[in-house]
Amino acid sequence: VASVHPSLFLQCKLLEEEESVVDKDRLEKQWLNLYGGVKTKFLLEFVKLCDAYNEKVLVFSQFLDTLSLIEDQLNSVFKWTKGKEILYLDGNVDPNEKQSRIHSFNDASSQAKIMLASTRACSEGISLVGASRVVLLDVVWNPSVEQQAISRAYRIGQKRVVYTYHLLTQGTAEYAKYCKQAHKDRLSELVFTAKNADNDDESKSCAVNIEDRILDQMMRHEKLKDMFVKCVVQPKDQDLVDSFAY
Repeated sequence: VASVHPSLFLQCKLLEEEESVVDKDRLEKQWLNLYGGVKTKFLLEFVKLCDAYNEKVLVFSQFLDTLSLIEDQLNSVFKWTKGKEILYLDGNVDPNEKQSRIHSFNDASSQAKIMLASTRACSEGISLVGASRVVLLDVVWNPSVEQQAISRAYRIGQKRVVYTYHLLTQGTAEYAKYCKQAHKDRLSELVFTAKNADNDDESKSCAVNIEDRILDQMMRHEKLKDMFVKCVVQPKDQDLVDSFAY
């Protein structure tokens, strides 16, 4: 979870020696700082552009603390509120309430702009065709769970092209995990650098020749482009294996 935002490290079970070196006060103060984590930075800038183009965003995470963080940051930055602009789904939501939230999200005339959803709670049986952009914040061991979640937007009634983004941070355990299962996925992949290196040649070499106006704008933006190390756009299975097998 810490690859999404460092303050989520507080939600992890720490060893005694780790407890002694973690600055909890500093991490707590970073909770609403969207630029404190590369994935939250990407997501908030991404959501801002999607809103400008009148496109709704579906965000998945397997961790509820991560979804709570995103909700708080959206409220802080955009003044959006839960139940209106921000909708939320996890396994604890009452079935009738869940259906009400789904209906609101899919209603083009509603105020809903983003759905924050538990990956497992949305694995089957529901339609979230209101979204044309799907963001996966983390990696689960079973790729089929992710595929089922993504398929919530690829349903009968979908009127737009749906773009999927799987966010990975280079040099982390999640990146290693994903490399082991890369051959099972066919998604647009974004690999971030954990460093804020303005002169990082590797990040600047990332190709931006893509048919995605929102991602293209972000990757060309002077203040954002350095967080990208690699973008693999809708690869064939073998291409995906080749891209991440190093």
